Amino acid sequence: MDRREKIRNELLNWDDTVRRRKITLSNPVFIKGLALAPLALAATTVKNSIIMSLMVIMLLTPTRIITSLITRRMSVPLKTFFYPLVSALVFGVSYYALYRMLGVTAFSLGVYLPILVVDPLIVKNFEKTRKESFKYSIINGLRNTAGFVLACVLLGSIREILAFGTFAGVQIMSVQLLPMAQHSFGGFLIIGLISALWNVFSNIYKDRLEKEVAAYAE
Repeated sequence: MDRREKIRNELLNWDDTVRRRKITLSNPVFIKGLALAPLALAATTVKNSIIMSLMVIMLLTPTRIITSLITRRMSVPLKTFFYPLVSALVFGVSYYALYRMLGVTAFSLGVYLPILVVDPLIVKNFEKTRKESFKYSIINGLRNTAGFVLACVLLGSIREILAFGTFAGVQIMSVQLLPMAQHSFGGFLIIGLISALWNVFSNIYKDRLEKEVAAYAE
């Protein structure tokens, strides 16, 4: 398939294109607004962001796979109970694995890791009435995980630089440009600004594709 045909297919099936691109066009944080509270409260440094990303890597896709296999014949009200239950069980195993990897550092985020158990990022899929295949649960879970990790590390990096003048614990400037970035209010503010820019660039990308298709037609 040449580029012209590829672009036309992307535009004709734009909803599917957006749904597939969890990292960019439908980023779970900056586009869908998932996991905002844990990120705004805890993703204040690169270190914290990596810890939270590791937890989501171990939690999101396994929870989605298990629930896709077991909840096929369940009603939505029953799924509402079952999804958080599976998420909690997977979290327990993941938390222990994180402790084995990082030691007591795994506890540094306090209650903000357990909050993920009931966050829409992990359990939102329960409201869907259609059956999800095993393959799709893996692919979509990995895409959402990748999108979250990108957003989490980006946010933690920006906040650490602005609030502390450091990056990954290394001092890179002697001034604190925005001390409030370390607090939840600053976190929500920065997420809002990044989300706005993210949406702008997504629209610019679509406009560029439409102009390219129009140029091919001339």
